[in-house]
Amino acid sequence: MVPVQLLRRFELFSGLTEEELARLAALGREEVYEAGAVLFREGDPARDFFLILAGEVSLEMGVQPWPGAPKRRIEVETIPGGRSFGWSALIPPHTRILSARCRGETRLIAFSGEELRRLLDSDPKIGHKVSKRLAELISSRLRDTRAKLTEFLRGEELASGFTPEEATLIRRVGYLINFRWLAVAGVIAVAGFTRFVLGITFPIEAVLSIAAVVGLYNSGLLIYAKQTLQRPGPGLIPRTRRFILFQGGLDLLAFTALLHFSGGIENPFTLYYIFHIIIAGVLLPYRSAYFLTTVAAILITALAGLEYFGFIPHHHLEGFLPFELYHQGIPVFGILFTLITTLYVSTYIATSIAGELRKRQREVARLKDRCLLDMKELEEVNRRLVELDRLRTHFLAIASHDLKAPLAAVQSYLGVLLGGFVGELTDRQREMLSRSSLRIKELLNLINDLLDATRIEAGQIVQEMEEVELGPILENALENVRSQAEEKGLKLEWALTEGLSGTEIKVKVKAAARRLEQVLTNLLNNAVKFTPEGGEVHLEVEDRGDHLRVMVRDTGVGIAPEELPRIFEEFYRGKKAEGKGAGLGLAIAKKIVEAHGGRIWAESPDPATGKGSRFTFTLPKLSPGRRRSRGVDEIR
Repeated sequence: MVPVQLLRRFELFSGLTEEELARLAALGREEVYEAGAVLFREGDPARDFFLILAGEVSLEMGVQPWPGAPKRRIEVETIPGGRSFGWSALIPPHTRILSARCRGETRLIAFSGEELRRLLDSDPKIGHKVSKRLAELISSRLRDTRAKLTEFLRGEELASGFTPEEATLIRRVGYLINFRWLAVAGVIAVAGFTRFVLGITFPIEAVLSIAAVVGLYNSGLLIYAKQTLQRPGPGLIPRTRRFILFQGGLDLLAFTALLHFSGGIENPFTLYYIFHIIIAGVLLPYRSAYFLTTVAAILITALAGLEYFGFIPHHHLEGFLPFELYHQGIPVFGILFTLITTLYVSTYIATSIAGELRKRQREVARLKDRCLLDMKELEEVNRRLVELDRLRTHFLAIASHDLKAPLAAVQSYLGVLLGGFVGELTDRQREMLSRSSLRIKELLNLINDLLDATRIEAGQIVQEMEEVELGPILENALENVRSQAEEKGLKLEWALTEGLSGTEIKVKVKAAARRLEQVLTNLLNNAVKFTPEGGEVHLEVEDRGDHLRVMVRDTGVGIAPEELPRIFEEFYRGKKAEGKGAGLGLAIAKKIVEAHGGRIWAESPDPATGKGSRFTFTLPKLSPGRRRSRGVDEIR
């Protein structure tokens, strides 16, 4: 337990009473940590919620700017004294998404997340106040975190000068080097299998020597890449492209040498030139890719020509082909023509596809930047809308309150005049004063509705809630509309669960009785208003286990299908609405029901009768219901 006065320092608990603060204080414990202490890490189960009494806590996150890049830790926010953190203990799935580290010696108040959640769920007053304030703080903190991450990612991109395309190019240098190790191992394995298993003769020593040379220069390439390509700086991207081009040239020379000692133009592995060309087409610009293709064409042509004219010896694959092909002009020309055209066609296809992908990648990068800017603008617009809504609510509350008093005074004076206490009135004077009194009454009703709306949004209903019986509330609502129903000759009928008739209803709910009566009166009043003479209005309460379902049904004119989705909107009035009104009644009823933890909806026609309409709302129940019985009260 911690002293109550410590909790008063925190904005999160503003508006709580002494009793409510005491209940929270009973759950807290005071803790002290040294500088550098890690309170929790990313991915840990979120068990505790913290308040900082003294010191500062750094919230950190591991970020990887792009795939394959080293993961870095950035400081998302520094939380000073008087603030809270560790909200994930209160929000499912209760897993830490940040790490927390003390910047210096830090005093904290720690709450068990499970115990705090249980308290907020069990006490609607505390839950509403704390949850509303917590939501505001979380929204603000998320905006700051998003801005911090955006700034970091932009900074990484600007600092390195890399686009996503260029970052991919650097990353694939490592792939090329690793793939070359596999190629060396493959050459050794294939050479051994061909020579000693298949019995095909060729100078295996020369082939293995070339494989060793490839392994040697690959080691040098790896060292160079680690030393020069991991440090961002000017000219890195052109240098990387030249490095890839250089590797491609070395690989083509080594591959041509391998072919020379393993049959030359007779070797079916000559088709493997295509792999080098495809890699170049994917990683390099068009000119560089076609340059390597031309180099490959020159090398294979030179190899075939030098062997054909006898400038270099031909190494025949004994046991693979029964005859030597290298000195037969037409077959050699056919193989060269087919291979070279295949190389150029492959280059065209690879560069076309890769170029289109790079184009799309650049478009995505531009869209990302535009989205970041739009997000920033939307955040600012959202902040202004929230502020405008707050100002609107504040203005309506003040204006309504200030207008109500003088209007009530005017209404009182009109009542005195109409009552004849200051002298007799002519018929014309009485008519004009009566109209004025009616208009002022309508205006007072509008002001009361506006005040109700602002009070509901401010959470006042939660403060009014207490354990009440449903019976008196239903009875009062029925009495409120009884006289109107009598004037129209309507029949009121209600059906309640057994033992719930009249004021003997034993089912209890957690509710603001006056507000609940306001909802029922509004729904019943609308039903009476829109039901023609001789019609029926039904009030039913059903026991649904953990909640009650309250229904108001009528046999009136009903609601048009296109109006049903909007009838609970503020200031909306249907086409069949009679008289003058602000269109706030159902909107306020919806706010009241939702503040009680229920929901409300309308159906037209009534599914049970096929005419009129049915309004239904639910209420959480505190005690179990009973069986159903019926009662009828017919008003003649």
